[in-house]
Amino acid sequence: PPQLLSTTAKRPSSSSSRHPSPRNTRLPSSSLSSSSSDDTDIATIEEITSFATTNGVELSFKTTGPGYRGVAVSKSDPENILGYIEGFIRPSGRILHADKMEIFKSALFEARREEETFTGGGTFLGPGLLIAFVCLLHGKESGCEMCEFLAIDDADFQHKRLKRYYRVAGFEEVRYVGEELKDIPDRLVWGGCGTLMTNNIDYILKKWTRIIRGAARRSGQ
Repeated sequence: PPQLLSTTAKRPSSSSSRHPSPRNTRLPSSSLSSSSSDDTDIATIEEITSFATTNGVELSFKTTGPGYRGVAVSKSDPENILGYIEGFIRPSGRILHADKMEIFKSALFEARREEETFTGGGTFLGPGLLIAFVCLLHGKESGCEMCEFLAIDDADFQHKRLKRYYRVAGFEEVRYVGEELKDIPDRLVWGGCGTLMTNNIDYILKKWTRIIRGAARRSGQ
């Protein structure tokens, strides 16, 4: 099955997975979370980056004005970009807008070939979960309460799969952005048709924290 957070909100480009490493990176601060002993809490950035590193993934994050970009690279080869998420904070409503998300399957195959112990991110959600976690922490730190993205509708079968897996990840459907006149403003924002999905950032982070900590316990981390 596909990564839950690994498909493009806009139509994917044909660019290679090997891009220059982002400069001036920073990760959100650790002031957002509490003790890892309580599964209702939100994991710290240190907990997430440690879990990622243990599972063969290095994370980076940078912002430019309201825009942000989170990147995951292979620990064994920092030039091997596993995936990224980019978007911006909407000026009205303090909503974290995820504009594009992509995981490169060829990069995952290469990481597994280079390092037999590479786990693909440590959970069934893959490295997409780790990148998204950092991005949502940034949104929370910036005062956002909600996260939004579009499950793109390029093909009916794939669109249904995307919606199903994003629901598993904890997101809820808001409405379908189609080709009617009333949808033009949304299409200009998203660049295509699809299902708008959203949820509360705290709710999502707590759900993902339980997934990550459960995976860590099972693997003895």
